[in-house]
Amino acid sequence: MLRLPPPAGAYIQSEHSYQVGSALLWKRRAEAALDALDKAQRQLQACKRREQRLRLRVGELQRERRAPPEGRRVPKEPPPQGAEPISSSRRGRRAGP
Repeated sequence: MLRLPPPAGAYIQSEHSYQVGSALLWKRRAEAALDALDKAQRQLQACKRREQRLRLRVGELQRERRAPPEGRRVPKEPPPQGAEPISSSRRGRRAGP
């Protein structure tokens, strides 16, 4: 059986059969590693789906921005009754001497 190197900084003793560890221990480690890999792959797939949805939404918004303004324009509401419209002659003037 191929041995994994000891963790960094670990004291390396002389080789002994008890250091190899039991088969159940290695099986548990392998299963934990596979579970972690599965979890990481699921997270990656979820991120890819999220990215795809965002890219589609950004594309829709960009197309809406480029669309002619006539199709997007919201109809103006008439001014409320009794409100006096501002005349164009008074609109841009400043009050001053």
